[in-house]
Amino acid sequence: MTRYLRRLAPLGGLVAAAVVALSATPAGATVVCPPGITPPSPYCKNVKPTAVTGVASNVKGTSSTLNGSAGSTVSGGDPTQWFFKYGTSTAYGKQTPTQTLGACAPGHTPPSPYCTTPTVTAVSANVSHLAPCTTYHFQLFATNPDGTTPGGDKTFKTHFAKPIKSFKTPGKVKRRHKFKVKFTLNFKAQVKILIKRKNGSVLATYNYGTLRAGTHTEKLKAPKKKGKYTIELIAKLSCGKQSLKNTVKVH
Repeated sequence: MTRYLRRLAPLGGLVAAAVVALSATPAGATVVCPPGITPPSPYCKNVKPTAVTGVASNVKGTSSTLNGSAGSTVSGGDPTQWFFKYGTSTAYGKQTPTQTLGACAPGHTPPSPYCTTPTVTAVSANVSHLAPCTTYHFQLFATNPDGTTPGGDKTFKTHFAKPIKSFKTPGKVKRRHKFKVKFTLNFKAQVKILIKRKNGSVLATYNYGTLRAGTHTEKLKAPKKKGKYTIELIAKLSCGKQSLKNTVKVH
């Protein structure tokens, strides 16, 4: 068990139960005691790592940077691992890769001036493949032989991102005949298609409700009259919408 000594204000009376609890301190843990005292003792205490969840930055439609601060709490303490958990609830479900703060020179064990673990330092991790217009929870965790410390839950909301990846329509169609249109969605969205006259007025509306991400093929009916028409695809998310237009000639 690694031990680290520092001055502490005197505490009153030895308590047998506290001695038993301290004897169960994890192997390799950093223990702080006043001068002349060695653990197990109620005058000593185990020092867990530091973890404080910060504010998310660079928030976009499908990505963000998670920020916080972590460290061993004591100078030259145990190398400390940290990671963020994140998801659409406090159950999280996803986790950033684990990274390590600090290291010790060969032959040295913490706490030691030959260990480079900071007391506390800023940490961050980039996350991607997020859903747009969605509130995410995240929390920083720091862990080492002294224990694991949660940094507290924080939230951020992603911005709008374009839901339509592509939209294809035929160049020519026969009047009163059915024809196919094909479109691909990046995200789940509410979708409708409008057929518009040359003056911009709406001739027909096709509502498809909420469609999943992926490729979709739908059938439309061509107008009765010949001429050029606009086929407009509209995909709506909770915080914005996107539309794409193609021109079709009816003959």
